[in-house]
Amino acid sequence: MAESKEKTTPVKLLYDVWASDDQRVPRGTVLDLPVSAAKELIAQGKAERADPLPGESA
Repeated sequence: MAESKEKTTPVKLLYDVWASDDQRVPRGTVLDLPVSAAKELIAQGKAERADPLPGESA
């Protein structure tokens, strides 16, 4: 049985954050994160969506 992976979305960091491997990721970095992690960072005000709006090119 195939394992289902969570969808990802790009976010731009507004603050430095610490990755799970204890490495700092500097603000301004665009990361492709699982949707649940992206929503958490956006809710905390630490990131913003970085995907294009419909009709915009990437």
